[in-house]
Amino acid sequence: MKRINLLLIILILLAGCSELGTRVENTTDYQDEPLQEILKAEDQVKLAFVLLHEKEMIAGIRVNTFSRFQKKKIAADLQKKIEKAYPELNVTVSADSKVLLETEKLMDQKNKDEYGKKIKEIQSIEKEQT
Repeated sequence: MKRINLLLIILILLAGCSELGTRVENTTDYQDEPLQEILKAEDQVKLAFVLLHEKEMIAGIRVNTFSRFQKKKIAADLQKKIEKAYPELNVTVSADSKVLLETEKLMDQKNKDEYGKKIKEIQSIEKEQT
C-alpha cells in the first residue's frame, strides 16, 4: 500500500512539472506554421505564449531549468530566427516571467480590440528589463 501511495505521489509531481508546449494566437493573415516549427525546434524552450496582432508579434518564453542562466541569449537567438521568418513584423521575444504572464493574460482576454494598446505596454515592460 505504501508503494502505491509513493508511486501516485511521484506521478502527480511529474504531471505538475510537465509544463511543456506552445500557444499561438493569430489575429492576422500571416501563417503561424513556420513559427510553431521554430519554437518546436528549440530544445531549450519549454513554454511559449505568442500573440500575432496587426504588424506586432510578442512572445513570452520559459526556458528549461538548466538553461536559465542563458535565457537572454536564448531569447535573442529565437528573436533572430523569428525575424528571419517574418521580416515584415515587429518581433519581441522575452524570457522574462512578467512578459510571459502578461502575454498569457492578454491571450485569455475576450476583448481583442485592446490588443494593440496592451502589446505596447508589454513591450515597454520588456524594454525596462534590459
